Amino acid sequence: ISNSPQIIIQTMKVATAKTTSPFSLDLVSLSKSHRDFLKTLHGLGITQSVPSSESVRRYLDLWLPLVAEYNNLCCYSLEKVDKEKGAIGVELVGLVPPSDVAWLWHCHRLAPRRYVEYIHNQPRLATKHEESKTEEISVAETKTLEADPPFALQHYHREDNNAECDEAKSTEIVEEKGEGKVLILPHTASTAAAATNARVLWEKMYPTE
Repeated sequence: ISNSPQIIIQTMKVATAKTTSPFSLDLVSLSKSHRDFLKTLHGLGITQSVPSSESVRRYLDLWLPLVAEYNNLCCYSLEKVDKEKGAIGVELVGLVPPSDVAWLWHCHRLAPRRYVEYIHNQPRLATKHEESKTEEISVAETKTLEADPPFALQHYHREDNNAECDEAKSTEIVEEKGEGKVLILPHTASTAAAATNARVLWEKMYPTE
């Protein structure tokens, strides 16, 4: 994730559309998002090769702890965060992973039982404010490490990388970064805010990465 000097602070309120469907989720919309997610990753070449050891390290050692920390911040009011942790500039609008990490996270969660077991066996991924280890709380803790927003990714695209030019045309370019641009999927303002959120928190937690 490339560095960002500051976060755009804004509150995102998503209205829930009324539906007569027996399902609590809009499966048609999510299916389309899933398709676009996989298509974009494939177009970027990420799904066409074995993940590198560096991508695995970034996912296990950096991204999952970052999501856990973000969840801990969500458990406090913004006033309490400012008082006890300092003004870290993180808005509660979700997080968007870098593209290589997004693919690994997606694959990991395709084996939900093993994913749950892994999360529960990592003390650094636990919710800090909960001391009880009841089954009900454990389930709640696991849900906090789900993708929010779902099927989202951000990818740093270098201007001189022709292999990514076609994919860049179908993905929103949200801001310039040095010699390249950051691409965001899906194409929404709330996802762009969540992507900025992730870059800011990444910089705060891992300034040398």
